[in-house]
Amino acid sequence: MRVYHFMRYKWWFLGTISAVTVFAFVAVFVVGLNFGIDFKGGGRMQVGLNRPASVDVVRSAAVKAGVKDPVVQSLGSSSGSSQFKSFLITAHSMSQAQADQLKQSLGQTSGVDAKTTSFSLVGGSFSRQTTDRALIAIAIAIVAIIGYLSLRFEFKFAIPAIVALIHDVGLTLGIYAVTNRVVTTATVAAILTILGYSVHDTIIVFDRIRENTHFMKRETYSDMVDRSISQTMIRSINTTICLLLPLLAILFFGGLTLKDFAFALTIGTLTGTYSSFFVASPLVVLWKEREPRYHKRVVAAAAAAAGGGQVEVAMSTAPAKAAAVSGSRAQSAPEEDSGATPRPAKPRVSQKPKKGKTSKRPVSKTGKRPSR
Repeated sequence: MRVYHFMRYKWWFLGTISAVTVFAFVAVFVVGLNFGIDFKGGGRMQVGLNRPASVDVVRSAAVKAGVKDPVVQSLGSSSGSSQFKSFLITAHSMSQAQADQLKQSLGQTSGVDAKTTSFSLVGGSFSRQTTDRALIAIAIAIVAIIGYLSLRFEFKFAIPAIVALIHDVGLTLGIYAVTNRVVTTATVAAILTILGYSVHDTIIVFDRIRENTHFMKRETYSDMVDRSISQTMIRSINTTICLLLPLLAILFFGGLTLKDFAFALTIGTLTGTYSSFFVASPLVVLWKEREPRYHKRVVAAAAAAAGGGQVEVAMSTAPAKAAAVSGSRAQSAPEEDSGATPRPAKPRVSQKPKKGKTSKRPVSKTGKRPSR
């Protein structure tokens, strides 16, 4: 398997986090999100026409009826690329009388299908309740993800995963703000789905990193992460492609509500795959390589690169280093001093007396004991 050294460019990847953060901040807080009536309250009118009309014609009719800042969206195409038979009209200040006048105006020009025409009002209390529940749901999801990752892995894996989630959600909301798309309850559902998918993809990479730590005892943490990404990248890309196919089908051929959901989820799927590899993983590398055991490997790898690949293995304690150095000198001394004659080794004589009975007879000068 070919291993791609992505972590060599980890600072470039982390630079994208800063760029996305600035983009999301400017888009959300300066440009602003276009919240739908589910969050701000107002009126919603769906109109079905007998003859196709353009979005501009319906918007002009709504303005003439007294509707302030109407948002007109087409629900289905007809004969031409800009001609439609079904529209959704929303505004933060639309009354029943204005809806009736708009219906009458469109009936005179294009004809109104009464079966597919409806009007509903959303109050301010309902919109505040929807906003509060959406924020609570997102907060609970983030806290649960932090708790699970801290328990399943460690806390140093949980924070990078949350940063990756913020990256995905921030980029999605930034694109919503720039394109002036309406943020609806379907958008909130898509964001919660993005959280789940992004964490799922990140856990796959983290789990492989944890497995490789048991087999790669001398490699740096960057090398372990590179191998883990190379082992899981193809599977993640295949999963992403299979998920994008139905999302794109919904985005091009689905209804208005489904299109909003598919649009947000398409962005989140792409950013979730990217952030799992190039946002969460570099943050884990930077955090873990500060630990002493992995920092030693980084220093050894740097010394190997500077010394042509030969690195002296570091001992754990100073006495062990001294013993190893003295032992190597003692073994290499005879080979280095070739001119000196080595001294013969003296046999070691045991001073311990032998067990058993011994004879006390005197020994003669010849060295033999006299016979009895």
